[in-house]
Amino acid sequence: MKFRFDRQEMGDALRTVAPVANARSPKDVLKCVHLDVKSDVVVLSATDQELGIRHAVSQVEVDETGEGLVSADTFAKIVTETTDDVLNIELVDKILHVRGSGSHFQIVTRDTADFPPVPIMEGDPSLTIGMSDLSRMIEWTVFSAARESTRYAINGVLWEVDGETLTMAATDGRRLSLARGKIETAKAEARPQAIVPGKALSLLAKLPADAETKVGITVTSNQFLADVGRAQISSTLVEGHFPKYQDVIPSDCDRMVVLNTSEFLHATKQAALLTNEESKGVRLALSDGELTLSSRAPEQGEATVSLPVNYSGEPLEIGFNPVFLTDVLRIAHEEDVTLELAKPNRPGVIRIGDDFVYVVMPVNLASGAAR
Repeated sequence: MKFRFDRQEMGDALRTVAPVANARSPKDVLKCVHLDVKSDVVVLSATDQELGIRHAVSQVEVDETGEGLVSADTFAKIVTETTDDVLNIELVDKILHVRGSGSHFQIVTRDTADFPPVPIMEGDPSLTIGMSDLSRMIEWTVFSAARESTRYAINGVLWEVDGETLTMAATDGRRLSLARGKIETAKAEARPQAIVPGKALSLLAKLPADAETKVGITVTSNQFLADVGRAQISSTLVEGHFPKYQDVIPSDCDRMVVLNTSEFLHATKQAALLTNEESKGVRLALSDGELTLSSRAPEQGEATVSLPVNYSGEPLEIGFNPVFLTDVLRIAHEEDVTLELAKPNRPGVIRIGDDFVYVVMPVNLASGAAR
């Protein structure tokens, strides 16, 4: 194995691939990146045996094809810290030599036969969707997925295909994100439903691709596979039954107000400045022409922030965890959001156009606990 590569392109690829390698794994091969050197391209692969990635580097000149398995962290650091535009690679007697104009690194490699295979998509994808649409849907949902819940199904994001519509939903039991997008093409046999790990979707959204790129997706009985051209990812699916998200979205919200996203975000962050672990809720008081956000922390003080709003209905006071509000407002990427409320003990709803619904449970302002 012997080749030269453009350091910038290789560095970009390693920044995507290397984090998939599990640095804390007891298996050394899972800490490595696999180099498959072909006549005109080098394919980098990494896996933690649940999530896998393959990334092609095309700006290469190959003298000898072959394979190598090297520490992902070490190789990435060398490529990042050197300053040469072009680096030379040669594998000799299980030692990977990395040479620049004034540098020479020697890295002990592992046996490539021990590296587990990274699944690849075979044949045409089951469906395609625009990268910009998919990235937006991922950003709108993954932040609401649970983290290490004993209810395994909510550790992932529901992926639901119905005709030309893709629906993604995520919840941690205290909030729900629901996003919809248009599918470009879909086969009749496309799997209608699956639960995809949030980590896999977050990685997918970061893959190098133009906004106009069409992403190919195939979902099998136990695998999620995505192809954006130069890079492909694979992931095992989350087992279990996702909650019926349709039952979570309230239908009795009779108070609605349109809010400037930036103003609402800043007001929430300001009101949250005087909250603590004992009193972590922010009170929203909706009245004629005004929305007032307030908080009170024992032995610290109080905060009150008011926003003028176009509202003339019945007044209402309700408490929310401010983190759950700022999380969604940061990723709204629209000038306005719609806030819908019903009663102090009923969930609130934030909508962005027709494609995004966010449901958040209220908190008891006396104790900060969810009702």
